[in-house]
Amino acid sequence: MAINFECTECNNTLEVPDGSEGQKAKCPACSAIINVPHAKPHQSSPSPDADAPDNPYESTSRLQPHDPSSLAPSGELTVRQIDIGWTFKATWELFKVHFGILIGIFLIMLAASILTFIVLSILRMAVFIMTGMGQQPDFATPITIGLIIFSNVMMQSVNLWFTIASIRMLLQVSRNQPADFRLFLQSGPFMLRSFFATLLFAIMTILGLLLFIVPGIYVMLTFWNYNYFIVDRNCGVMESFRLASVHAQGNRLSILVMSLITMGLSLLGMMAFCLGWIATVPFCMLILVISYLTMTGQPFVQPRLPTNGQA
Repeated sequence: MAINFECTECNNTLEVPDGSEGQKAKCPACSAIINVPHAKPHQSSPSPDADAPDNPYESTSRLQPHDPSSLAPSGELTVRQIDIGWTFKATWELFKVHFGILIGIFLIMLAASILTFIVLSILRMAVFIMTGMGQQPDFATPITIGLIIFSNVMMQSVNLWFTIASIRMLLQVSRNQPADFRLFLQSGPFMLRSFFATLLFAIMTILGLLLFIVPGIYVMLTFWNYNYFIVDRNCGVMESFRLASVHAQGNRLSILVMSLITMGLSLLGMMAFCLGWIATVPFCMLILVISYLTMTGQPFVQPRLPTNGQA
């Protein structure tokens, strides 16, 4: 039986073999060296009510969103199909409880993106002035091309850094754990793998779209959650794509429908002078995390369906 415990530095959950008590383990997320604690005695969970409805998704967690208990990530992943209605219900219940934290995560990501854009714009303008290009630079010069490439790489790197942190915090919220905003400073261990995986995903998607569009859509529906496996399971690039492909079986149609719905929600948020994005984008981000946890069979906080005879 494996021993699960949290890293004292970054709160990442570690798993070591039984019998490792008292030894030292290295956290794969922050590289901290931690003493392995003694395993806690196993306590059997209470049996479910006999008259509870037969819901295959409720078995992963019997916690309520307000329950102070927390859920640890499961050691073994299983392939499960996504129920669209249940996923939206679970997401809505979590969003109502943690909307302040979720909106805060989104606003920090948005502020970082805007600040990066402003800094890069000032840098480009300064280079144009120093090289004598003025306000109307020639976009065919090596300097201009280099600036465009540098700006795009920096912008994507900053967005990726904050995306990694947001995934980790949304996983904490979904597992009824306190969201640690310090994770915004701790994306380094995942950056290189996530960067190359994102590059590979973009190349595969573009090639697929060029081949009559349908292959590109298939790639997006199959490998959309590669980053979640890297961040949550500490996978390598190819392993993350392999796991994404395995868990996409039977879920592609559900992911397609949910993608269309989330796109509609984002459009509604944009129509409200973009202010609606403050609510719709965090909600859509949480849907993706809940979908990932559902299709991999991992526990998360879920609403209970009313039993027969209850409102």
